[in-house]
Amino acid sequence: MRFFNFIFLLFCFILLIPSIAKAQDLLTVQNVFFKSSQDNTAVVFVQIQGEPKFSYFRLDDGRIVLDIENSKIVKKGVIIPTSNSNIISEIHFAQNTPDMVRVVVGSDVKASYNISKIDGGILISVGSSKPLLSLANGITNEAPKLLPYNYIPEKSQLANSQNSQTNNNLYPPIKNAKIIVIDPGHGGSDPGCVANGVEEKVATLGVALHLKPILEKMGFKVIMTRETDKDVWGKPYNMPGYDANESELQARVNIANENGAALFVSIHFNACADPSIHGTQVYYYSPQSYKFASTMIKDISKVNPVYTDRPIRRPFWVIKYTTMPAILIETDFITNPAVASQVYNSDYQEKIAQAIAQGIYDSYKEIYQ
Repeated sequence: MRFFNFIFLLFCFILLIPSIAKAQDLLTVQNVFFKSSQDNTAVVFVQIQGEPKFSYFRLDDGRIVLDIENSKIVKKGVIIPTSNSNIISEIHFAQNTPDMVRVVVGSDVKASYNISKIDGGILISVGSSKPLLSLANGITNEAPKLLPYNYIPEKSQLANSQNSQTNNNLYPPIKNAKIIVIDPGHGGSDPGCVANGVEEKVATLGVALHLKPILEKMGFKVIMTRETDKDVWGKPYNMPGYDANESELQARVNIANENGAALFVSIHFNACADPSIHGTQVYYYSPQSYKFASTMIKDISKVNPVYTDRPIRRPFWVIKYTTMPAILIETDFITNPAVASQVYNSDYQEKIAQAIAQGIYDSYKEIYQ
């Protein structure tokens, strides 16, 4: 009997050898560096120990996505450029799956780019279709100024949802109102934009926690994709048929679609290399969502400047695959110091929540009554 037990344990060990070897063979992404020039070009250098295999693609909003196969990262983080260059807005890098590191570079959608393997890692050049080797020269001499990728806010920084006040005379409760799904963008391991000591995931949740009781007083049943600082989709790393990022976004879509929501609102905050930029933008995708987006801009403009005074059509995942009228609100730019100083403030969150609630209330009546 002992002999068979020994054979069984030996067999199990043999099966584990490939996994152990794979873990040991992972390349190490050591650091990420950024450098820009006055001619509106910039480079991102991903420093890697080993010979990397990688793939890349570009999203419709201009973001450049680099996936490094069979790799692990020493420290995930975010870089928000503080130079005068506006060609790159932000750089995020983290472990996307157990054996793949992902680097996402927010860039001007019209800017050309190049991704090349060079000595010591991978060079992302933005503003040129050829590798900007001269600009990258000496890039590793200065340590990058990383912002924390993960951040757990103090409870005092989150909105107290009990403080929300609604004038019921202005908004008489809607009888038999349908479900509204509110999606506070990012959360958990994904901080979203980070600037001026503010994390997007904290600010979006604060506004959403104010918004929920306002809508409930208007007669709506409200479902939130998250009510705490967490990933909407947890382990395993991806849902069947989706990669890790898609799983997180599709989970939010599923909440709206499976609950038969009447309207879907995804709340975000924006970032830009120019710290003077300020104001709200509202995005939509399907024609049925255009009126909803237009009404929301009109109502938010009563309490906050708008950066774009009409809806912008973009194929963002959460508004592309939801089946009801759906919009994504970029509330304001946290890269603007004046904005950043307010977004954790309960009064500011209440003001924005009231405006979004009015946009939902007005849109619901236009669409369904």
